[in-house]
Amino acid sequence: MNVTLIICDIDCDEDDVDSYRSCELGSYEYVNCYLSTVSALLEDGKWASKYPILIESLDANAKIEPETCEELLLELDEIHEELKKYPPSKINCGNIEAESNWMLEASFDASADNIYDYFLTLDESNLTQTIYEFAQIAIEENMSLMYLFD
Repeated sequence: MNVTLIICDIDCDEDDVDSYRSCELGSYEYVNCYLSTVSALLEDGKWASKYPILIESLDANAKIEPETCEELLLELDEIHEELKKYPPSKINCGNIEAESNWMLEASFDASADNIYDYFLTLDESNLTQTIYEFAQIAIEENMSLMYLFD
């Protein structure tokens, strides 16, 4: 199952999002590994204790309204700086099954020196930066962010 991040009208319907700006982030397991790593390293393993908007928004299956996107930007600013302090060897995928093939379906920079640079979207843009840019645009255009699973 792939995860797509979409900027849409506040009242948009997930069945009619083709006309909106979107980005395929990667498989659900891949995005969940990213979130698990953020939680393990930056929240001392206490899920969503420090970055609740980023961490909980994926599974909440709710739109992130423009006001909440402002809080998301603050979370991502801190995450951006903190993930640069850790090498990819510190990635912690939590409870993702070892035999899962999520790594085969993921975009990542194997030569990256840090976790921030390691995680990429399917079009090979930086994952953290892409979420940040989408949140900025949502605020500027008074729109929402939404995850779509397909």
